[in-house]
Amino acid sequence: MTAGIAAAEVSFSGTAKFGYNDTDAATGDSVGAAFSDLDLNIDFSQELNNGFTAGASFEFDVSDADQGASFSASDALISLTNGESGIYYGDTDHAAENAWTAVGSMEADAFRDADDEMVTRADMTFGGAKLSVSLGDDTHINPTKAAIPAPGNEKDYISLGISGSAGAFSYALAHQNANTLWLDDDDNTAPSQQKTTGVRVSTTLGGATVALGYAKNDVDTSTGIEVSYPMGALTTTASYVKEGDASEEDNWDVKFVYAADAVGLTVATDESQDWNVDVSYEMGNGLSLFVGADDGGEDTYAGVSYDLGGGASLLASYANDNSNNDDDDEVGAKDYKEGMTFQLSFAF
Repeated sequence: MTAGIAAAEVSFSGTAKFGYNDTDAATGDSVGAAFSDLDLNIDFSQELNNGFTAGASFEFDVSDADQGASFSASDALISLTNGESGIYYGDTDHAAENAWTAVGSMEADAFRDADDEMVTRADMTFGGAKLSVSLGDDTHINPTKAAIPAPGNEKDYISLGISGSAGAFSYALAHQNANTLWLDDDDNTAPSQQKTTGVRVSTTLGGATVALGYAKNDVDTSTGIEVSYPMGALTTTASYVKEGDASEEDNWDVKFVYAADAVGLTVATDESQDWNVDVSYEMGNGLSLFVGADDGGEDTYAGVSYDLGGGASLLASYANDNSNNDDDDEVGAKDYKEGMTFQLSFAF
């Protein structure tokens, strides 16, 4: 739904889920319970003079049918943009993260994720190159994960990202300074506090996309090559990463993705970690079947969904997390809840 006043626009979207699950993800015990999740996304935009657009967005979340007790706001972002530049404040990527894409499974490219942080980032475009600079402010802190810096010794979190193309080549450069910001509860761990630099170059040769990458932090280096080649409905991607730290294993990965008509198949293997397989089949009349295994076969899942039209769907699934290590209750490529689940979903 969109409401317009002059050049200003306000849009609303969201999802609602209700269902029943019979397993506690943390313990694997049989504990049947209903669950629900509701989110509302609100976006504002206003056209200004000289080609600029002011924007703002945020999300309201309500979970577990607590009638407001679990009501929270997240993903707030304010922006001022035109065709070639922009300033962003809130839930947005750091400059290094925004520019960087790993080449294979690199260990030395732990650029800081924007997890519940208020990030200020400026983007500018010069002659086909996009330059980004950002400053981080970690407001979701966990002091048990890092020592509190002594007064006067704090370092702001600053990062840089440059990406673009030159002839047949695409390139990216990412850099972050060492910093003393506290670690948060989500994706950022100790390596994300290290000074880190990454360089990536890619091009197309004979129909294959070839990428070379190098990353360096305070304790390690990663040098990687990745080749992706499409052959009709099948795309094969392979990579190899040489790690400079003797305590780290070199990594190789192979991934096959097949998509044709009603069938989808993804098979991936990682020498140093695991393998996974995901199969989907559209049976017709809105019915789809999903089957798969993850974490080297430790986790298995199967589900069937039925499209009710108008953004509504029904889901029945069963997932087994053998080691109970999916704390967020999301198993496999489809993020199923562990155990048997029945769910009704709406998208507005």
